[in-house]
Amino acid sequence: MNNKSVKDFFQKNTVSFIVPLIMIIVGLFFVFFPGSAISITVKVVGIAFVIIGAIMACTLIAAYSPITMSIAILLIIFGIVCIAFPGLIAAFIVKAIGVMVLVNSAIRIHDAYMVKGRSDHFVMYIINDIITLILGIVLVAIPLDIASTLVMIIGVIMIILGISNIITVIRVYRDGRFIDDGSDVVWEE
Repeated sequence: MNNKSVKDFFQKNTVSFIVPLIMIIVGLFFVFFPGSAISITVKVVGIAFVIIGAIMACTLIAAYSPITMSIAILLIIFGIVCIAFPGLIAAFIVKAIGVMVLVNSAIRIHDAYMVKGRSDHFVMYIINDIITLILGIVLVAIPLDIASTLVMIIGVIMIILGISNIITVIRVYRDGRFIDDGSDVVWEE
């Protein structure tokens, strides 16, 4: 096990590099093209909705179900809208997420006040919920340009995580703390 070569390293760890490399590539795309990243993501979701709706519609022609057929038609329509108007849909999704965060944080603030005398962590709960409330307000109030900044931040985080995952794979291999599958064992009789 001490004679570790580069070839041996890549044979044993190729799969471990796939996700970190994808994270780095997507992170770089998010950092350098944040507006396009949002638009492309919405378009990909739209294409997925159209494909899923079409598959549902085609498979249901033999066994017609009105409810499932209407869901398939709605998926196709929503997919076409996502493809046609990605900026509008992205802005709507950011606002909808902001509203959900606002409602959730308001409920959590209420819940925190309900445990006020019974928990030692009341202040921590309130601080956490107020920060979440501020995030919800920011998401509702920001234009899509600022959402691009959030995409850039997510991209930087993805790059950092991808690089740290690659470093971890290399260190684990170098230290010899990987699971040996026994493929290098030769049995002699």
